[in-house]
Amino acid sequence: SARLTSSSLQTSVRQQLAHCTTMAPRGSRTTPALVGACTLAVGCKLLTDVSSSAFVLGPQHVLSHARPTNTLQQGKVAASFADATTSNLAGVSVGAMSALGVVVAASRVQARSRVAARVVKGAPSLLQVLEQKQLLSLAEGMKLLSQAESAGLNIQTVEQLGLLKFAEKNKLLSTVENLVTNPQTPILWGIGSLFLGVDALYLATQEQVDFFTWVLIGALGAPALVLAIGALVIFSLTSGTSKLRTFSRLETITTFTPDGTGNMFNVTEAFRDATLLQTLEDRGILSFIEENRLLTLAGSLVNKPLTLTQSLGVLSTLEGTRLLSGIESAAADNWGPFNISFAGLVLVPLALALLLLNPFGFGLPLALAIAAPGLLFIAVGIGVSAISPPLPNKQ
Repeated sequence: SARLTSSSLQTSVRQQLAHCTTMAPRGSRTTPALVGACTLAVGCKLLTDVSSSAFVLGPQHVLSHARPTNTLQQGKVAASFADATTSNLAGVSVGAMSALGVVVAASRVQARSRVAARVVKGAPSLLQVLEQKQLLSLAEGMKLLSQAESAGLNIQTVEQLGLLKFAEKNKLLSTVENLVTNPQTPILWGIGSLFLGVDALYLATQEQVDFFTWVLIGALGAPALVLAIGALVIFSLTSGTSKLRTFSRLETITTFTPDGTGNMFNVTEAFRDATLLQTLEDRGILSFIEENRLLTLAGSLVNKPLTLTQSLGVLSTLEGTRLLSGIESAAADNWGPFNISFAGLVLVPLALALLLLNPFGFGLPLALAIAAPGLLFIAVGIGVSAISPPLPNKQ
């Protein structure tokens, strides 16, 4: 009692697989996994068609029947339609979860050999985007920090959950920064959303849409929706932003090339962009904070530190002065820490000289007044050097 002949069966297989192969761009590592999942779903669908035992009939089948003439028939039709709708929604949910599982599995495989993503040349860093779009003051004005603490999310929560080490190990900060600041991300995501959405729409408009077809619709439609929303959000964040401060670092690379006359060492210099978020990952600062429980210590010393930060207007001050991007630029500069500490190296000896000479009897107050900012400059320079990009071992 099979409904499909051998030739029509082969045609159906080719058509279904042709649409499944458009789920990921060519050359992507996730393409084999996605096509494999689609092949399994298509095989289950065709097996159901051949055996004429479909799990659920689509709403078109219900609506194609003659109009019921009594209340009992109307109730049966309504119940059948409700069951079909519930099963269709279940199929879409299963498909969406399957797509999510494939993406998570592919991400875990790639995380083993993940390298730090670099910001596209000429693009601003994520900190510069936050400052130019005034997102820090927006978060402060919406009182997001105090609301988070009221909801039970304290400053030490990320430390207790191990999120700092997790983000550092998987290079999440640099990956997010690269995706957001890359001008091609909204375009590529929009194209991917268009292709997946067209495929999902094609499957949804077929004459007979059974359970496994709804699974495919969910597997295609859910990523299409996520990509479309992500493209719009990233475009709204990065539109109108530019690279106002440089964060390039000059590096020396030594190469060894043997030739006929002897061994030769070639030394070249090249500039490499190093943002503050990338440096935090490269230097292992996030793991250091989590292992030494520094956020927990801060939470124990200050009552509700997030609310205090919000009430003092720290975020809006950092945004207005653009201090974060300034520290990022100084840390990336080869001579940035020394330039900051240079003023302190001049003021501290001058303060010592005034203390020893004691002119007009005011040597001590003058020395203290000059030594305080000098020590501050030296401390800031040391702090900036601690977050400077590590020297690469490229030989």
